[in-house]
Amino acid sequence: MNTIGMTLASGEAVIDRFNSHVHGEVAQLLPAAFSRIDSKGRKFLIEEVTFDRIVGNTVCVPTTDADEIVWAKRPKRFGHSRFVKNRKPEPCDKVVVILKKDDFEDYYVLITAFIGHRPEPEPWDRNANGNSLAFWHSHALVWGSESTIPGTETTNCPW
Repeated sequence: MNTIGMTLASGEAVIDRFNSHVHGEVAQLLPAAFSRIDSKGRKFLIEEVTFDRIVGNTVCVPTTDADEIVWAKRPKRFGHSRFVKNRKPEPCDKVVVILKKDDFEDYYVLITAFIGHRPEPEPWDRNANGNSLAFWHSHALVWGSESTIPGTETTNCPW
């Protein structure tokens, strides 16, 4: 995907990086999402943009005690992610966009974008905060929606 030429509502250009984590059909929603984001001069942006219609399905869903939960490592991640096996992605009207301002130029680099609600960082992430554990104990990724590393699946919470 080439996002060169796209701009934020505040006027800064947005470019894609070679290894961004842009998920599925969200690529076609990026121009509309970017047009609703004001950087306010911030170096790092995590923005949840709400559309006036369902734009796709989120693979991060709330869980209950009735759900079948497992943990597994995803490629290029440093820890286990929480997954739910007996659920399907759910319709959603939101897109989350994560951008980082270039250190030397006046543009933003796209880190990731996906359909869904703004999650907390996973508990093993260096950006984890006081809300991370509570969020990830009550939410999970739908099993099969993300690649996992064979042999890393466990039913015991690793964090």
